[in-house]
Amino acid sequence: MATIVTRAGKGSPLTNNEVDANFTNLNSDKLESGDTVASLTITSADINGGTIDGVTIGGASAGAATFTSATVNGNITVTGTVDGRDVATDGTKLDGIEAGADVTDATNVTAAGALMDSELTDITAVKALDQGVATTDSPSFAGLSVNGNPLPTAGSLSNRNKIINGNFDIWQRGTSGTSGYVADRWNTVLNGSTAAITQQSFTLGQTDVPGEPTYFHRTVVTSVAGVSNYALLLQRIEDVRTFAGQTATLSFWAKADAAKNIAVEFLQSFGSGGSPSAFVAGIGVTTCALTTAWQKFTVTVAVPSISGKTLGTSGNDFLSINFWFDAGSVLNSRTNSLGQQSGTFDIAQVQLEAGDTATPFEHRSIGQELALCQRYYSIFRPQAQTPVTQFMITPFYFPVQMRAIPTLTQISAGSSVSAAINGAVADSTFGGYFQISASAANGYVLGAIYSASAEL
Repeated sequence: MATIVTRAGKGSPLTNNEVDANFTNLNSDKLESGDTVASLTITSADINGGTIDGVTIGGASAGAATFTSATVNGNITVTGTVDGRDVATDGTKLDGIEAGADVTDATNVTAAGALMDSELTDITAVKALDQGVATTDSPSFAGLSVNGNPLPTAGSLSNRNKIINGNFDIWQRGTSGTSGYVADRWNTVLNGSTAAITQQSFTLGQTDVPGEPTYFHRTVVTSVAGVSNYALLLQRIEDVRTFAGQTATLSFWAKADAAKNIAVEFLQSFGSGGSPSAFVAGIGVTTCALTTAWQKFTVTVAVPSISGKTLGTSGNDFLSINFWFDAGSVLNSRTNSLGQQSGTFDIAQVQLEAGDTATPFEHRSIGQELALCQRYYSIFRPQAQTPVTQFMITPFYFPVQMRAIPTLTQISAGSSVSAAINGAVADSTFGGYFQISASAANGYVLGAIYSASAEL
């Protein structure tokens, strides 16, 4: 900028030449439309009205100015928005963060009304939902829990437990035995060694095992030395397709009369009839260290695919869950070399579900659990009476459709007058017929009891 000579600066009146020079210099330094100023410093200015580069200054309709770069020393007060954002509102949120706070800390970020990216696996979708914007995106989460209890990571929210009678509520055959089925759907298999199986009751109000269960399963094993001897408790789940090629999680509560190990094994059987593939044993073998106190155990297993396998024609293929209590050395590969041992083994609340997370035990109603058990074993009471001396056939029906045409066994002949039982025949999965022969008119049979078994 050119120098302007003033009277005060000179100390005497200006000459005509000095006045002309001042006008010339002012004319050369003025700013016009289209001029570019590389640098301009205004120490203090009060502009009210007029324009700069076509922008209205002051007045009722202020224009908008665009700056390539601006440096401001001091405070800027804005009553509107900056870049479309409400500075006053956002500033109030930021005031909630303490001075010098770590902005990578979720607590501080939450105080500002924001979300941490690390808290979510699909931050874009969740932000869109949080803003109330319609979206077809579905946020996904690595894991969710309610009151500390995890939700299923796969499969359905209900009917997720593939184990039937996992709470040991149903005992149609009785409450004690020495082998085979005692609690419904649970088979104690022995070779050489012996066992005593009983239903045991939880103390009312106990809290060691949650959910106030009524019963648990007890197996007292007496081990007999032998490389092929064993004792195990198992359940066969209908259909070998169950969890095939998927991850599944088994959970259960257990204790023993002293510190003892048991082994858990999964097995796939492709059934019988025709030319089925050989069974696959030793799946997910896991050692569980029991103590005298109830503990919850969780076993997650990758169930093998059944691609390329052949099913038998008898429709009796299954996935088996095996609890090994006693095992001779020939079974080392299937039991993690468990070895032989005697002892008392208690099992409660067994659950098998899809995914890699053990959720709380799923309680079904007693009626629903009984119906599930009756698909494999049921008890029925046929009766018949004939008005004349002759044979009499009367139909009977099972409580539910059974898995296969069952094997019938007479438990009690009941009482009879002038009649005798000729037999009972199951001719379908729905029921069959009961036959008596009467030696006199009005002969009858009452109170007969039969069992029907279609176990795997």
